Amino acid sequence: MYMDILAGLLVIFLSFVYIQNKKEPKAIFGVYYQPGKWYFIKYPVFLLLVVLRRVKYYIVGKDGMFDIKELEKCQPLSSHPLAFDAVFFHGAAQNGIFLCGGTERRKDGVINGLLYILHPKYGLLKSEKLPNTKLQADSDGLQKGEWSAEGINFTPVEPMRRWNIEFKGKMRLHNDPDRLVQVEISAKWTSDLPWISFDLDLPAKMLARSISREPWSREKFEIMKEAHQTHYEQMGDLEGTLKIDGEELPLKLDSFRDHSFGFKRDWTLMHRYIFHMFYLENQTRITLGVICQPCTASHLEMGYVVQANGRVDVIESCDLLLWQHGETGKPSDELSFTFTAGDVIYECKVQYDLTVSHFVGNNEVVKMYERFLTCEINGVKGKGISEWNYNNLSGKFNLNQYVC
Repeated sequence: MYMDILAGLLVIFLSFVYIQNKKEPKAIFGVYYQPGKWYFIKYPVFLLLVVLRRVKYYIVGKDGMFDIKELEKCQPLSSHPLAFDAVFFHGAAQNGIFLCGGTERRKDGVINGLLYILHPKYGLLKSEKLPNTKLQADSDGLQKGEWSAEGINFTPVEPMRRWNIEFKGKMRLHNDPDRLVQVEISAKWTSDLPWISFDLDLPAKMLARSISREPWSREKFEIMKEAHQTHYEQMGDLEGTLKIDGEELPLKLDSFRDHSFGFKRDWTLMHRYIFHMFYLENQTRITLGVICQPCTASHLEMGYVVQANGRVDVIESCDLLLWQHGETGKPSDELSFTFTAGDVIYECKVQYDLTVSHFVGNNEVVKMYERFLTCEINGVKGKGISEWNYNNLSGKFNLNQYVC
């Protein structure tokens, strides 16, 4: 018996020595970490931590964790100079109409804001100052609890049910930059679909896979804590009217929105990301993102599928690898990948039909490519919007390659 114990201890000791002397795999391009020699220990440890943190959620659900009336309001900005509170809306119709708009509240009355409208009759319209996004907040709107700046106005009406989407001002024709048109939008965003908390609803296994491939240190976890953001999303419908130089046109779009806020949002920490939002002809809606923020996670997958009946299947895995697509700074014109959700493997083909760019973070920190697309997922066609984000200050990308 004692010999068996000693033999077992010897095996453990020799295994430890063997693993300790193994070399850690090299980070791809010096950025993207791969599962290392201690991954098999780090993964179950972090998985357990995530599960323990979610115990209350498993018992009481999101309604027991959050007051949605407070969650949907403009959030107080923290003491940090990079404090933020942001909302983002977009939508698409199968007839080729798209809308994309966002407002990111910052200190000193600054809002990073943008609006794009793509219409078959007029082409692409974009808010007048783009590619610059630094706008002055409407003080009256903020006092009313609105995200409001220079004609863009997003107003919560009923928590997780309804928002008002409004715009009044000049927009520029993408294909004729010297021409401005007068645009008005009056629309309602509504939903009876579940909202998705990225803190609670994303699979614990996926988060554990991501963090366990990173090098661990006390500093690493302190940075993760400081960089944490509250982020939630919801699919819905956007319906209203669009008026261009007096011509009134109907708006009826499958739509998406999100709300993010936190202690700070420091865009310089981001290496790059790719997000997709797909709206299929069979009423399936999909969000899929892959993020590289090396100080927290160099490869983080996230997303979900909202079925036509309203059921939500979170994405469990995805083979879209950032370093294989556009790592030089030039976005790909098409993309194919697979992902798994609800025990279903989804095969996805994407064609980017039109791409425009703008800057965020004092009009310089990151360059965003907003991309209007057609897609085919498991044989079902659809439309969508994708956002490709690149760090504009790191010097790691040539961001002059893609003309748009």
